[in-house]
Amino acid sequence: MFKRIEKYLKNELDQVVFIELKKDAHVEAYNFEVLKDIPIPIHIKELTKTIKDEKNTSDISLASMARGMIYLMGLDSEFKYIPSYKTFLCKFDEKIKDYICYEGLKLAEKEKFLEALLYFKALLLLDENNINALYNYARCCEDIAKKSEDVDAKNDYKKEAVEVLEIMIEKYPTFYQAYYHLGFHYANQQLFKKAELTWEECLSLEIPEEKKNEVLFQLASIKDQIQYEEGYTFILNNQPALGIEKLVPLLEKYAEWWNLLFFIALGYRQLGDVNRAITYLKKILAIKPTQVDTWNELGLCYAMLNEFDKAEKHFQKALRFKGDDNEILSNLGMLYMEQGKLELAKEVLEKAMQLDPEDEVTQQCVKKLEALDRGRKHR
Repeated sequence: MFKRIEKYLKNELDQVVFIELKKDAHVEAYNFEVLKDIPIPIHIKELTKTIKDEKNTSDISLASMARGMIYLMGLDSEFKYIPSYKTFLCKFDEKIKDYICYEGLKLAEKEKFLEALLYFKALLLLDENNINALYNYARCCEDIAKKSEDVDAKNDYKKEAVEVLEIMIEKYPTFYQAYYHLGFHYANQQLFKKAELTWEECLSLEIPEEKKNEVLFQLASIKDQIQYEEGYTFILNNQPALGIEKLVPLLEKYAEWWNLLFFIALGYRQLGDVNRAITYLKKILAIKPTQVDTWNELGLCYAMLNEFDKAEKHFQKALRFKGDDNEILSNLGMLYMEQGKLELAKEVLEKAMQLDPEDEVTQQCVKKLEALDRGRKHR
């Protein structure tokens, strides 16, 4: 938590100046020894106001110092003097946590989400389990992500929100709001099964009727995507019969959905029904002629049928669309080995190794080629 977004927050550090108390200073008649010999952050607006009011900077109030510390804690959670600032804040006001939360909420209501986030982040440094701080920090991350035009920043703020909400459902398993928002994040990431489980947990809690109806609507809207996710998960886990059982019924509504067709084809190939797999793969190319994975998969299917010329044609077509790719090159290398074309196999596998020397499949192909080569030499 914090680190992924602090690189964006540190741009605001130029809004902070530091002062040091004189050794004999008595600020507002308080003797806070913790402040001696450490830099005290002041927001530049506070300092400007003091100067405009023709006050001496030595008259900066404890409240201004407290606000500066809160602001800095929100910007940089690893600043050297944060332990001293925390000590000061707790001595300065026994209800400092309530104050920080209140100010953060006011800023959020004014849609000053970045400033609000700094307050909630500072509050979490004072109390990492504060439920209001966690929830509102996550919501501020969501709001900043929505407004951000920087793709990296948008993604990082979304990830931060998800991480905090996931922490919340562990720490506060009856706090329905965390499940409610987390479900939307999972759905937006196309993690539909996780969204379903999260929203179902939300419905098991005390939830307002309006929110309940919305969650039920969302669950209905992702029903087909959940079935698709369950189906392709079975396929990827080498359980093709279960996967096909889930996926084929979806064709009635999504006959043009190439991803669906692809996983059905993959399932049939796993079952050994290669000709049926080819039929589905050809349907994909009618919809999406440049779909590289489909050309590659067709190559594998024709290789299984010992139609080596067709297999090579489809692997080469995939390479033309994608450029050199270690997976496709490895498949082509294996095809050449099956045909006894060891020099061609060596050529393409060397390319594959250059692209990804750590790839285990490519490494296995190279070992097999070396074994075949040794066998040929000893004949």
